[in-house]
Order: sequence, then C-alpha cells, then structure tokens
Amino acid sequence: MNECEWLHTRRSIPSGGLCDLDSPQRHRFQRLFYSLVALIVSVSLISGSPAQARPFHADLGDSAWIVDSSIFECRMVHEIPFYGRAVFEHLAGYKAKFQLRPQSPRMKSGKASLVSVAPHWKPGGKSTDLGLVPVTQGRFPVTLRSHQSARMLVELFEGQDLVFTRAPWYGAEQSAKVVLSPVNFQASYREYLACLTKLLPVNFEQIRRTAIYFPSSHDRLLPSELKKLDDIALYVKADDSVQSFYVDGHTDSLGGRGDNLELSQKRAEMVVQFLVDRGIASDQIASRWHGERYPVTSNRTRKGRAQNRRVTIRLEKAGAPVIPPLAKAGPP
Repeated sequence: MNECEWLHTRRSIPSGGLCDLDSPQRHRFQRLFYSLVALIVSVSLISGSPAQARPFHADLGDSAWIVDSSIFECRMVHEIPFYGRAVFEHLAGYKAKFQLRPQSPRMKSGKASLVSVAPHWKPGGKSTDLGLVPVTQGRFPVTLRSHQSARMLVELFEGQDLVFTRAPWYGAEQSAKVVLSPVNFQASYREYLACLTKLLPVNFEQIRRTAIYFPSSHDRLLPSELKKLDDIALYVKADDSVQSFYVDGHTDSLGGRGDNLELSQKRAEMVVQFLVDRGIASDQIASRWHGERYPVTSNRTRKGRAQNRRVTIRLEKAGAPVIPPLAKAGPP
C-alpha cells in the first residue's frame, strides 16, 4: 500500500489532490511543504515569549569577581558576556555605589525590577523582590547608592542570583534580563572589604581647595578644622604627586587694619606649622597674609564675618601650572 492509499483508508482523506500527482511532481511538492514547515518553526522559536528569552549572565565556569584595590578606591567587577560589566565601587571620600556598565544600550529608560533568586542548581531556594530601580540612557543606565548596593552584596554573599529585568530600548517584545552570579563571589568580597578598611577618608578634589575657619579675634584651631588639616596631611603622604601648598590668611573687618594683618599672619603661620609637624616639607609651602582684604562675602552679618575669618589652603600636583613663590604680604 502506498502513502496515498494509506491516507485514504486510515484518515478518511478523499482521493485526488496530492495523490493524483505523478511521483516526481509529488516529491517536489513534499520538499516545498517541508521547507515551509521548517521556516514556520524557526520563526516561532525566534519570536517566542519573553519568558523564553536567554538572559545575559556568566556561565558557571566563567563567573568571576575581580577586585581592584588601592587607598584611593576599591572596585569589584563582574564580567557579563555579551553585555558588559557589573561594578561595585567605593571611591575615597564618597559613598559606595553599584553600576551596570553595558557595552551598548540594552534597557529602555524607566524602571527595572530587581529580584534575588536561587540559582538553577539550588532548586526550591528563596526568591526576594528587591523592588524597582531607575534606568536611564547613557553609559551607566543603572546606578544604585550605598544602601541598595549593600543589600545586593548581602544577597550575593548568601549565594543568590540578582536579576535585573526591563523592556529593551529598541522596542522588542522580549524583556532584557541581566543576571549577577554569586559563583566565586565570597572570596572576592572579603578582599573588597579588606580594601575598604584602608581607604583614605578624602580624595584630592575634596581637599585641593580647603578653608580653615577661626573664632572671632583668635588664632585657635577648632576640632573640626584640625580634622580638615589631618585629612590633608594624611592624603598628601599617600599621594606624592602633590608638590605645592599655597596658604593664605584672612580676617573679618572687626578691629584695626594693622591688628587684623598681624592676626591673619598668626593664623597662616599656625596652619603652616601644623602641616610641617605632620611631615610636609616646609619648602613645599608658600604662605602670605592679607588682614581684612579679599573677603569672600559681606562683613555686615555675623555669618558673613565667620566665613571671612579663614586660612585657605590650595594644593597643586606635579605638572600643574607653576605659580611663582608668593612674597610675604606687608602693610597696605
């Protein structure tokens, strides 16, 4: 019994049509039919539901967390194939943060869901919704501050996947999913924590222009101002590219001009001596004093006078424009 006879007897398919074709014609028709079926199956697989989309993630054998440590910054980086990087970062003087850094845009602006889920090799584990996080266009579409990044670190340390899900920027139906893997995380996290204990309290941008404030008619340094000077000395001893210090003393307008000039000198010299006592070479420091000249704001108010009673410290690194040594300022 041939194929046409079998279809006719077993499936109640009437004779005619394909079965009336001669053998070569029937074979050509069958090849065309099967090619069409294969094309339909391929298209349906490509345009499947969002749940079938393959997320961006590192495979078990490739998952790694790389730590970059210094006294100026601590960074822990997770490479995500075909996506980019996930970065936990803490810069000296700033709060910790987390960022997604894709090679190209993947997510549409708006809100992405963040979920902590058990990896596929730990069936039956917990799943925790960590809420929605903002997504923007640009180099760093997801940036999370210290309290959110700290929660993420806890989840990863406990062996959980972290999954970001958001509609793709190019308008496709499938959601873009980015997964952070906990594989090889714990050892790197301990190294990252060790780096944080050695991080400087400030960075160069925070101290390159510093104002030290004084009580009215005094050259006494307050505890808050001593802390500023300690931070400057600590940073400079760690960064030998800082080569020059420019110290300028000022007063408010209360009192005589001669007395104010002398008081501004005492203030400037006190700051210089403090820096020298903390290990900064005196030949790197140029100082001058100005009395009540060059106020930064009006002396008519108490708040204004408090801002004018100051010594300013300007730091310059090697390679910065050279400023000629400053002469000692004398009476006007």
